[in-house]
Amino acid sequence: MYVSDLHLRPGRSERLCSQVIESAHSSEMDVILFGGDLVDGPAELGALRALVGALCEVAPVFAVGGNHDGRVGMDRVGAAVASGGGKWIHQGAACVTHGSRVIAISGPGAETLPDGDLQILCAHNPRVWKIARDQGYDLVLAGHLHGCQVVAFEYRDRLYPGALFYPYCYLSHQRGSTRLVVSRGVSDLVPIRWRCPREVVLCYV
Repeated sequence: MYVSDLHLRPGRSERLCSQVIESAHSSEMDVILFGGDLVDGPAELGALRALVGALCEVAPVFAVGGNHDGRVGMDRVGAAVASGGGKWIHQGAACVTHGSRVIAISGPGAETLPDGDLQILCAHNPRVWKIARDQGYDLVLAGHLHGCQVVAFEYRDRLYPGALFYPYCYLSHQRGSTRLVVSRGVSDLVPIRWRCPREVVLCYV
């Protein structure tokens, strides 16, 4: 389960965390991936830590940061994830075993791909697709754009009018054996959406 763009901030963190936890309990998943923009301010680091702790009771949690986390401090956000029982992989990677397969999950700052039967890149900004699509990943996960929150139509995998400004405004796109999946996110800064529902993404690999 890929969870991106929580944007935790005072006044709504409790509701958002409750919804994510409910989604995790109602889904059959083996790993939870956090795709950045987890908090909008340092006051919500405790809420993030509690959320990770609750989710770790369901499945292992791995997380990377986004641009909003960078404003709070990547080290501080990473420490909150780790203290909740999750693993911060922004500059690294982790492997999980599913049956007979090893699934390798890399963060955007990973320098090399670990050995694995399936290679996943857990990122935040979909512009990583420009280079990640040729680096041997099977699946690239991103968020950040929120589908640009107002969607008039879809053409050749892109959402418009957002794609006029962001070339990687996809929901899903394939190049060779590599697939890009972009989440519209759990939350946002401006609570206005049209034909762009909030979501977590379940990937079956």
